[in-house]
Amino acid sequence: MSQEILGQAGGIAQHGNVYRPDSSGGGHAIDQLDEAAAEEEGAAAGGPCTLSEGLAGLPAYLACKTGLLDLFSNVARALTLLAGLLAASLLLIWFYLHRASTAARKAASYISTAERAYVFGGPTDLNLLPSRPSVRLAMENYGKTPALLKEWLVDFAQVEPHGNRPSYDSLKAVPTGEILEPDRLFSPATVFKSDIEAPFFVVGYIKYADVFDQVHMTRFCVAVAPDGKAVTAGPAAWSARD
Repeated sequence: MSQEILGQAGGIAQHGNVYRPDSSGGGHAIDQLDEAAAEEEGAAAGGPCTLSEGLAGLPAYLACKTGLLDLFSNVARALTLLAGLLAASLLLIWFYLHRASTAARKAASYISTAERAYVFGGPTDLNLLPSRPSVRLAMENYGKTPALLKEWLVDFAQVEPHGNRPSYDSLKAVPTGEILEPDRLFSPATVFKSDIEAPFFVVGYIKYADVFDQVHMTRFCVAVAPDGKAVTAGPAAWSARD
C-alpha cells in the first residue's frame, strides 16, 4: 500500500519533472519575440540596408550603411529651407525698394512742383485810339527758379472765342530765348496793334520751360469794352495755365 502511494507520488514527481519550466528554453522564446518586434520596427522605419540587384545596387547599399542617405536627405531639407528663406528675403527687399522708389518719385515730383518757374501774364498798356487800338504784353515769374521763354503770341478777335480747344494763328507766334528770373517783371518792346475797334477780344499765350526741362503754357483771353475796361472772357481753356 505504501509502495503504491510512493509510486504514485513518484509518478507525480516524474510528471512534475517533465512539465517543469526550463528557464533556458523559456528565455529563448522571449528573445525570439523581441527580435521579431525589433524587425517589425525596423521594417516600419524603412527596413535594414540590403544588397540587391547585384553590383548595380552596391552604391545604394554603401550609402545606406554609411549614413549618406540620411546626410543627403538632411542637406536637401536644409537647401529647401535656405531657398525658401532666400525667396522671402528677395520679396521683402523688392517690397522695400518699391516703397523707396515710390517715395523718391513723390519727393522728386514735389521738388519740381515747389521749385519750378510760374509765369503769368497778359495784355497791358491798352491804347484805344480810334485809328488803331494797341496793347503790349507783360509777364512775371512768380516761381523760385528761372524760366526760359520759348515764344509768345498776341492776337485780336471781334467775336468771343468758344470751344475747349484753343486755336491760334501760328504765323503770329514770336519765338524768343529770353531768361525770366524769379520775381522779375518783363514786357517786350513790341506793340501789338488791332485792326478791330473796341469792343474786341485779346487772345494769346506765353510758352516757357522750367529748369526741369518741362514746357508750360499760360493762356489769356480778355474782353476789351469801348470805355477801356478789360475782363477775362471766353471758356476756361482759353485762360488756362499749367
